Amino acid sequence: MDKEILEILDAVRQRGKEIIDLAEDRHTDIGYLSQKILAIAMVIEGMEDIIPISVYKQYSEFFTALITFCKQCGNMEFLLKNMDNILSSLKLFEECAEELEYSYREKIRICPCCGHKVVYSPMPDYYDKMNEQYSDDIARDRGVVSKEETLNKEEYICPNCGASDRDRLIISFLEKEGLQKASENFKVLQIAPSRAISKWIASNCPHIKYETTDLYMDQVSFQSDIMNMNMVSEETYDVIICSHVLEHVKDDRKALSEMKRILKPEGEIVFLVPVSPHISDIDEEWGLTEAENWRRFGQGDHCRRYGKQGMIQRLEEQFCVHSLGIDFFGQDVFKQCGLTDTSTLYILTKSSSVQLNMMEKIVVNERLCREGPLVSVLLPCYNHEMFVADAIESVINQSYKNIEILVADDASTDNTAAIIKKYSSYFTKEFYFTENIGGREDILTQNAKGEYIALMHSDDVWERDKLALQVEYMEKHEECGICFTWAVYTDENLNNFPGTIFFKANRNSHEWMRFFWEKGNVLCNPSSLRRRNVNTYLNSKKSASRQLPDFFRWVDVVQNMSIHIIPKVLVRMRRYQKKGLENVSIGTRENLLRIKVEEGCAWLGVIRDMEGDFFKNAFGSLMRDPNAESEEAIKCEKYFLLLGSPNPFVQNSAMCYFYEIFNDIKGCLEKEYHYTKKDFAEDMLKKGIVPLLGRKNDLDGEEVWKRQGADRVM
Repeated sequence: MDKEILEILDAVRQRGKEIIDLAEDRHTDIGYLSQKILAIAMVIEGMEDIIPISVYKQYSEFFTALITFCKQCGNMEFLLKNMDNILSSLKLFEECAEELEYSYREKIRICPCCGHKVVYSPMPDYYDKMNEQYSDDIARDRGVVSKEETLNKEEYICPNCGASDRDRLIISFLEKEGLQKASENFKVLQIAPSRAISKWIASNCPHIKYETTDLYMDQVSFQSDIMNMNMVSEETYDVIICSHVLEHVKDDRKALSEMKRILKPEGEIVFLVPVSPHISDIDEEWGLTEAENWRRFGQGDHCRRYGKQGMIQRLEEQFCVHSLGIDFFGQDVFKQCGLTDTSTLYILTKSSSVQLNMMEKIVVNERLCREGPLVSVLLPCYNHEMFVADAIESVINQSYKNIEILVADDASTDNTAAIIKKYSSYFTKEFYFTENIGGREDILTQNAKGEYIALMHSDDVWERDKLALQVEYMEKHEECGICFTWAVYTDENLNNFPGTIFFKANRNSHEWMRFFWEKGNVLCNPSSLRRRNVNTYLNSKKSASRQLPDFFRWVDVVQNMSIHIIPKVLVRMRRYQKKGLENVSIGTRENLLRIKVEEGCAWLGVIRDMEGDFFKNAFGSLMRDPNAESEEAIKCEKYFLLLGSPNPFVQNSAMCYFYEIFNDIKGCLEKEYHYTKKDFAEDMLKKGIVPLLGRKNDLDGEEVWKRQGADRVM
């Protein structure tokens, strides 16, 4: 969006310059000039809806006057009479437009919550108006209406995700201290949860145990008065987020005591309240009127106003207090977050020895790295001369050492094969083909000897401890068939793209099946480590897939074995699309169409062959009759599930399935589900690809009959 706005600003400025040139040319037709001026008036009028108010407002008064002036230029006499004024006004507009463009560029930020380029919106003027209404000279003397320590009224809200400046400060801290790399048992509680923070945690840290609480909110993990959270056991949480809460609470000491009770010994409280830097003590009183709360505390539902010294003294009654400002975060973080230089985040700990670090310490089993079972690494290659050396070296440098590397070059037309041969001494087997068939994983699998098999792409990179952590998990969990890791997409130079598509929490097999049905694939194939016997559970019919062979491999496996994701970024996947340099994971129109068709073909086999109890456990809440038990009823439910897919090709598969099972389920279908052949006939026109065939004229009835050969039997 920022690029589009900049282009608009530049185009508007150029249009203004063009009109100035026309006005200064004495040969210009006055009627033509009038039309141009009226046109630019409409353009300027529309700018207010496009340009963020924080940038636009300082020019608003002048632009409004200019629009009015330009609209009068539809009158030729007025235009001729005011030619000098219109020229000077347009020249001033050109200068303003240039300043506006520069100002916009200067205000573009990258929001740490959503990752978008934005221009933050100012704080609503409601609070200033209310303070003006209720404040008095005494309040001003106390600093009640003064600027808060952590508040930027000019860059307050992210227009994309709604994160406030304090939300952005908190998320910057969580990211800096590594919440994304915390253990799966790490527990976080957010009191009076901010939606932006909750969304960021859900996207970036889905593996941790995250809970929310509030006295009045409905959609929280549990409701509680934070002065008495007796439903929570002692030392439960690693992190508690408490932002702008205690100014509302009757007894903040009791609330702090409760948070201390439920905080683990090494835990942290991420803490913020409105702080007035111009008062030292705490002004507090419970039970005042709303008007008096506005007057004394700056908001109608506040019961206290914190001065910095008084707040820290109160916090230090129970905690060690760490004050984190611009020196801790850095100037660039403050700029991107739209924070004032005085912004401060307070971290409360039970002792001064607590380290402000949420990352799980990675400990590699050195003995297992030396003596563990053989891992076969499969590396099919094609036209990756720029990247294949990185891929090979990231395998060679794994901390896990008992590996064999099997490489196959699929008739590359660049220098890939020559680069591979430089590493021949590291390979157990290598194949160089003269015909390209679009993949050589099968032959590598046939030659693999390892107890575990890992697939590597020739344009990706593994982190050093990837295999070590996966093998250790698999050795401890015999029920696990495939172990994955988190991964990130990068460009060709390994610069990370924003996005958390592979950041997913672990689920049981039934939950995974439901997730796959509703969301598709979120598992990273080159992150996988699978047991050798996994292939016995795969449906060979799905090997015909070009776009989704890996996805339906996972669909097959979860019906027989569990899968597990190690929630750490251990794979970096290049994703690029340039002339002569692209990979098949790019979302081209052709690839997306193939995905739709392949889903239609493959899901039919999956659902049709699925064992009844597994089907019920995975899709029970989607079944028309959750209590269905008989074989006939389960077949009916499978038909309705396929028919209810949003993918028209899956719906078409449902109709094929209906033809297969109709004679077996006819009685059950009519008696239990009140669904007849007539209903099916109607669904054939409403579902599947029929609605995609186009308008009425696209399928002429007579022509269809001719295609069917009907004209020969009439």
